[in-house]
Amino acid sequence: MKKILVTLFIGLSSLVINAQEDVETILTSGKWFVESVQEKGQQPEMSADKNDEWIVYHKDGKAEENVFGDVSSSSWSYDNTKKLIKVTGAQTIFYKIIEVTSEKLIVELIEDMNSSDNVMVTYVK
Repeated sequence: MKKILVTLFIGLSSLVINAQEDVETILTSGKWFVESVQEKGQQPEMSADKNDEWIVYHKDGKAEENVFGDVSSSSWSYDNTKKLIKVTGAQTIFYKIIEVTSEKLIVELIEDMNSSDNVMVTYVK
């Protein structure tokens, strides 16, 4: 019985590690362009030019972000338990992952962890 529990625990642990690696692999797979931004209760606002706003997550924990021609560097980390991307630069911002695939990333931008006034951002490759 003890062997079965140990084997089950090791198997589940490797699944959690693989899930985190998979999300991190997807996040670091290229440049993510803002497709739309949606404030709570509003219709999504589509990006006029997807090349104006993007983010790149690098495997070394660094990130680059372009907001209307203003490129900034920061660092990032991913918390698989909470499904949060933490980006630290001039300020610290959390992105809660709502959906992630190889071509689409939907996050909830959380500037204040206690606020319900958050913004949904959809990124595409």
